[in-house]
Amino acid sequence: MAINKEVAQSWPAISLWLLSLFPLAIFVSLPLSEDSQTTIAFALLGALSLSYFWRLRLPKDSSVLPWLRFFLVFTSLALGLRYFYWRATETLPFGYGLASSLAGLLLFAVEIYGFVTFVFGHFINAQPLNRTPPSCDLEDPTLPTVDVFVPTYNEDPSVLRPTIIAATQMQYPKDRFTVWILDDGGTDQKRNDKDPVKANAARQRARELQAMAAELGAHYLTRARNEHAKAGNLNHALTKTHGTLVLILDCDHIPTRDFLVNTVPFFKNDPKLFLLQTPHNFVTPDPVERNLKIFSETPAENELFYTVMQPGLDFWGTSFFCGSAAVLRREALDRVGGIAGQTITEDAETTLDAIGLGYRTAYLNRPMVSGLQPETYSGLIVQRVRWGQGMLQIFLLKNPWLQKNLHFVQRLLYTNFATYWGFAVARLLLFFAPPAYLIFGLDLCDTTAGQLLAYAGPYYLASLVSTQFYYREVRWPFISQIYETIQSVYVSQGIFRVLRRPRSPSFQVTPKGERLDSHFISSLSGPFYLLLAMTAASLVGGMWRWQAYPWMHGAIVFVMIWAILDLLFILAALGVLYEKPQRRSEPRASLDEEIDLYIDGRHFRAHAVDGSRLGIGLELRFPRLDASDRRRVLALFREAATLSLAFADGKTLGARIENRQWRNDRQSLRLGLAYRFADIRDERYTVDLAFGDSAHLQDNLDRRHQGKSILGALAHIAVLALTEGSKNIGWQLRHMWERASRAWSGLLHRRKTKELA
Repeated sequence: MAINKEVAQSWPAISLWLLSLFPLAIFVSLPLSEDSQTTIAFALLGALSLSYFWRLRLPKDSSVLPWLRFFLVFTSLALGLRYFYWRATETLPFGYGLASSLAGLLLFAVEIYGFVTFVFGHFINAQPLNRTPPSCDLEDPTLPTVDVFVPTYNEDPSVLRPTIIAATQMQYPKDRFTVWILDDGGTDQKRNDKDPVKANAARQRARELQAMAAELGAHYLTRARNEHAKAGNLNHALTKTHGTLVLILDCDHIPTRDFLVNTVPFFKNDPKLFLLQTPHNFVTPDPVERNLKIFSETPAENELFYTVMQPGLDFWGTSFFCGSAAVLRREALDRVGGIAGQTITEDAETTLDAIGLGYRTAYLNRPMVSGLQPETYSGLIVQRVRWGQGMLQIFLLKNPWLQKNLHFVQRLLYTNFATYWGFAVARLLLFFAPPAYLIFGLDLCDTTAGQLLAYAGPYYLASLVSTQFYYREVRWPFISQIYETIQSVYVSQGIFRVLRRPRSPSFQVTPKGERLDSHFISSLSGPFYLLLAMTAASLVGGMWRWQAYPWMHGAIVFVMIWAILDLLFILAALGVLYEKPQRRSEPRASLDEEIDLYIDGRHFRAHAVDGSRLGIGLELRFPRLDASDRRRVLALFREAATLSLAFADGKTLGARIENRQWRNDRQSLRLGLAYRFADIRDERYTVDLAFGDSAHLQDNLDRRHQGKSILGALAHIAVLALTEGSKNIGWQLRHMWERASRAWSGLLHRRKTKELA
């Protein structure tokens, strides 16, 4: 059983953590009066808050940070364990009837689950490991050979094209890597489908991808049958190729030019390294970011996992394969029997198998792909249900506690990967707690307002401060609750299906590259209207209870505040379910470059703001223009015959104007240009310009790393909930009125026809 060297080197620090458990245990059960508990708890909370503000002023590599983390963990655990000791010994509602007792125990179980997740968060984030790429000598004749696998199933070839272009022009000796299009949409099975329409579509797709591979310098590979989904596709490719390493890229994950030079040297330096995973970086908004209009201002949702948690897992030797943007050692894949296929999360399952054979994993926190998010809520749900079901399958079918060669922490963390998805069930149950008390009068907790202030207040506030300490740059407070809310219903269903039949789920491809031409309400919205009605009814019930039970005002206020927060999260979820149009044919990455623009020979200095394979967005500044000047400028751009762009490196490209609009200040003009390619070299240049520089991708992420205070985030989410959620409800009311009007008109028409007859 191999212990990660970083863990071995940190035993003095780990010993300190273990020794701290003794005073922690003493404090948890210390008998205190309510006033003393309040004083001590809020003093600890104040010290915790001071440590957070101190952390904001420290550089990321400060030697003080580990000690602040230690204080954070010790203090927040002390407050949390103190709270749960009090909850278990003094507040469970026995003696209030069977219904209250069962509901109270269920709420306590959900709180315990939340605390366990909270503890795992501390455990993972206590000592993140941040690696830097070793140098890579491109003249070294012993550099390992690499097969670049790009599996595809039903995606449009236009989604695949920029990925293949970028993959074939990575910085690495050309005779040492090969790019493969693995087409599961053009298999013999699909090309010979009984449905002639489907068969013709598969043949046409295969011809397109074969032509693309020949044009771009890649290789095309398909197989006889679509067996075992993505894992089967990759395993078939492994039997047809021979590279020492394998780079796997989803078909929409466009790699940067430095991907291989930053990753391959890790494998030369460590012969037991099985996997080097890198972040999944996305250049399009997910449905939450697009429909709530927060893409440009909030950190991406996956940033928490890839920027903070994966480095934490790496310290414990438990970073895992995420399906794409990763390099794997073929020798290890051969030993484990290829990509695993017993579960629908073949990536994490394969990692578990390799660790069990004594191989190691590593994580490089450097964004080197540009990918697409699911465009619709239903697409997002397909993805998240698959992740949740697959992680639970791994635990049920390949219990990490029964595997060989895993150390204790690896077993523990693989257990956490499965139990984490219980958040969906926990979130759903928490929505039912306020109605249970405010409408049905069930006593969920035998306590007083003063005790809640003394025990619950410091614990929950400490949880918020701890989250800010770890995640401030990559996750706003309360935004997680919106993501949990929109996943709660359907991920819960998926989890229960796996618990009933662990082998039942089948792999479903996440839709990518969809275009949405109009506003619409997701067909999956129904359960959230029910949650909204139930929560609104609980607030009405709370107002009645306020009048009827004046001696219970403290508890009623506490639960009504809880219900109001739930209402905001549900309204925000409804805002997500009101799908907005998405008409761009290709993803655009943010750019920040000065460009010379020539229109019919006239020169303008322009600033590039975003770009894709097919086009670029420019901004031209025209200070002190009056209305007549603006009209003349627009006329020039409207009637232009020839346009060309000159870039800083001397490259020139032809273009045409697709759209133009003045900015709000009326002194700058936004132009959307479509490129005119002279040959394939122009297209290769535009892909590299938009997606080729990993340092530029990191800058784009850093610009979104704008933290918010707890109160600021709550206020922002309240505004989003009320504005975007109301649009969903308004759309539904309008359509209900239109349907009712049509029905009434039809009734009148039939009645009039009958009378005339």
